Amino acid sequence: MAPPRPATSRDQGLYVHFPYCEKKCPYCDFNSHVIPHDDHRYADAVLRELEDRAAPYLARGGFSTLFFGGGTPSLWAPAAVGRVIDFAQRALQLAPGAEITLEANPGTIHERSFAAFTEVGVSRFSIGAQSFEDSELVSLGRIHDSGAGARAVRLAKASGARVSLDLMYAQPGQRWADVLRSVDRALSLEPDHLSAYTLTVEPSTPLGHRFEAGTFVPMPDDDQAELIEQVTAALEAAGHLRYEVSSYAAPGLEARHNSIYWAGGAYLGVGAGAHSHLPSPGLAVVERRGNIKSPTEYEARALAGTHEPAMVERLGREEAIAERLMLGVRVKAGLDLLELAEDAQIPFEALWAKAGSALEQLVREGLLERKGHVFAPTARGFLFTDGMGRRLLETAGA
Repeated sequence: MAPPRPATSRDQGLYVHFPYCEKKCPYCDFNSHVIPHDDHRYADAVLRELEDRAAPYLARGGFSTLFFGGGTPSLWAPAAVGRVIDFAQRALQLAPGAEITLEANPGTIHERSFAAFTEVGVSRFSIGAQSFEDSELVSLGRIHDSGAGARAVRLAKASGARVSLDLMYAQPGQRWADVLRSVDRALSLEPDHLSAYTLTVEPSTPLGHRFEAGTFVPMPDDDQAELIEQVTAALEAAGHLRYEVSSYAAPGLEARHNSIYWAGGAYLGVGAGAHSHLPSPGLAVVERRGNIKSPTEYEARALAGTHEPAMVERLGREEAIAERLMLGVRVKAGLDLLELAEDAQIPFEALWAKAGSALEQLVREGLLERKGHVFAPTARGFLFTDGMGRRLLETAGA
């Protein structure tokens, strides 16, 4: 399979959220629920929502990617996943050879599952191994052990699909030697792509409650930064280049669906709690939309043809430009000011007057490097993307 071209702001992604899990991880703040469910009824609801909501996206062209996230989509019956893929290919102009990704928990999937998912059209698996140290997996509340994580990667690769592997590090007391063991084990499995995240405390999660009660103390920021640099060096030495804050791959094997998010492209999110992003021509209005989170209520509403969102937010051009500035400094490809000016249908000089001085200051501080009209984060800049984003948001008046 030939590597796909890089995603741009003109691409569109399709996201399908499967909200069910066998167990809720203590750090997870995604919309996931440990409750009984009917795989095909949920697929019926998703297909009805796609039928009713796709028109504004189809008016802009077809979809470049399809991503099944969760929750734990590897719990979904492959036949139900296949119904969604088939509909996207027949009715939603899903591009031939599109990247079709399914997230998989090593504790919920086996050899026959991987084969069944690839038979219905899945071309890429994103496997949440998180660690290859059993004690760390226990601390993270995962339902699999290190052997199951390695086995899942091998089986996924044997199915012929591309494989992305998730790692999570910076647990309290963790040392580089501990992290390196997981990194080395991950690299030995030869995944196509790696996502390596630091453990983050989210409010309203069990881990967040422990933090508020003082029974969980996160790793200090300086120690996290040191680990981030060591993880990046180890992965890049093995040919997995950092192209986003937490994402690594050989050139051409980047996650195309996620790259659409970072490029500011449009995406349609369906399913319980899914989010959508729809820019109008010239970025005059950008609509963000979030579905209701309750799976039971979502199914009832979707099957009845009622798609009232739980949240709708509309950004004007100034806010949309500010958001694109913020996203652009998160990726190695960088912020292309000329492309942004074209998307916003404003003169390049007007955009430069708005953001140029702030970008030049970040270059002087060694956080960005400039190549013509493109500004990209340096190795040091990747440690400060949130701060750079806030400064650019303030500069743009958002």
